[in-house]
Amino acid sequence: MERIEYVDITVPNYPSPQVAAEGDLYLGVKGRVKLRVFDVYHYNGTVEISAAGAKLYGPWRAAGDLGNLTVEVVAAPMDFNAALVVNVRARDALGREVLVTRQIPLEVRPRPTPIVVKRTEWARAGAYNPVGFYIKYPIPVNGTVYLLDSSARLENGEAEIWATVYVPSGGITIPLVIQLDTGAADRFEVFLPAYPIASPLLKISAEPAVLTAGDANRVSLRIEYPGVFEGQVSVSGGAVLGPTPLTFTASDRAVLNLTIIPNPGLVTFEVVVVTPSGNSERRALTLLATQKTPFEISAEPLEVPAGGREVVRISIRPLVNISEALVTFYPASGAVFPQTSVRIYGAAHIDLPLEVPADVLGNVAVGYRISYTLASGISGEYAGTLYLVATQRPALALEASITPERLTAGSPFYLNVRLYNSGGVEARDVRLNVSGPVKVVRAPSPIGSVPPQNSRDALFTLIADQPGEQEVRVEATYWDRLGRRYTAEKVVKIFVNESATPTRPVAANPNENSTPMVYTVLALIAVGVVIVILGVRRHVKRSS
Repeated sequence: MERIEYVDITVPNYPSPQVAAEGDLYLGVKGRVKLRVFDVYHYNGTVEISAAGAKLYGPWRAAGDLGNLTVEVVAAPMDFNAALVVNVRARDALGREVLVTRQIPLEVRPRPTPIVVKRTEWARAGAYNPVGFYIKYPIPVNGTVYLLDSSARLENGEAEIWATVYVPSGGITIPLVIQLDTGAADRFEVFLPAYPIASPLLKISAEPAVLTAGDANRVSLRIEYPGVFEGQVSVSGGAVLGPTPLTFTASDRAVLNLTIIPNPGLVTFEVVVVTPSGNSERRALTLLATQKTPFEISAEPLEVPAGGREVVRISIRPLVNISEALVTFYPASGAVFPQTSVRIYGAAHIDLPLEVPADVLGNVAVGYRISYTLASGISGEYAGTLYLVATQRPALALEASITPERLTAGSPFYLNVRLYNSGGVEARDVRLNVSGPVKVVRAPSPIGSVPPQNSRDALFTLIADQPGEQEVRVEATYWDRLGRRYTAEKVVKIFVNESATPTRPVAANPNENSTPMVYTVLALIAVGVVIVILGVRRHVKRSS
């Protein structure tokens, strides 16, 4: 005789809070993120917040319903791997204290470069000169700007600073330091050209004041001298497209338009004027020729998945007049891709497929070399590095099992799917789909997200109508925090027996399963017990 009993056991909920951070921050800049603490049921507790690789400005502690608690945290990440460390304290159903620690990576972007504008374009050589700069950030930041022995407050991303500096002949390089309130700093070196003081009679000026080295520059040279005069202009430090030296005749003033291809450094214009009476005057004007960045290069996206493949679109915009250029990309550090060369004739977009190993986190460098030819025929080369940020990605693995092991056509059975996230970040918006020669009687509730190094279970109730060996395919679709889509799948082979007699549908929950065979056995046992009792009573009556 066999006796089967079912006992309902109530297991109280155990605190298992999850933590997520919403919002992105700039490197070294104070910002706000929303810290969410949530669980499958509601209970009270406290949250202690700290930071790793970032400065935390508060709050450091919060309390409330840990089933759905939102705290706005102010922090400044000091590196790209900055994270919030959250200690959650609560009590379980027996009153015991539970401590759960979570570390949530912050979404950190590179800090934008400020615009630095010179208020003083040039200075007088051999004298003290007031020098000023205007600084503008594209984001609201606060801090202090230092210029030699002067300082000025940076408010809401803007500042203007002045200092008095002695400028020697040839010019001076002035250091400019911008220190944010968070401790992060941006440093610049600005060159200020110096010119000798001109004669009060012979005045020389030129536009523009700064030339671009290696490119054709149109220079407007203005010469003023009282009365009628003959003049001659000689140029050193560059090539003049046209006759040289240039001679002219004018009265009171003359404006000469020159086309010059300067060498890097200084370009000197020497002017000699001669009056009809034979008096002469000689003066020189020096302009600075800087090596202007010939190209503007950017990449999108700036974040790439570690352990994955990403197509990065690189945009190239010439800042000088080029006829053609040969662009070569090569891996500098972190990224894996073959060296690629592309010829361009103007602005262009280049799609570069690259792979990042799974153990690479942080900066990924892509080097480039550009050999270009200007419209003037002069050739040059420009090189640099593009920096991307490698982030970890989620990786779901699927395991599936069938209950019961012996399946019958037309009878429900259960498919249990376990999803394990072996990646380093959360798998978001996980969706499961079952395909094959089966019908879905009941699908599981939405899974939502799977934290790293954690698993989730899902239960499907299915029916197979056709007997024989078949394949059931389980596919999981999920996304990471950057919106990239991933898939994982598992194929389960099943064998379905033919149905001899109609079967009663199985309950939706396998824990509540009671087959007709069990009821039949119990009924036969009960009938047997009744027959035995009646037989014993008859035997007792006959004996009496």
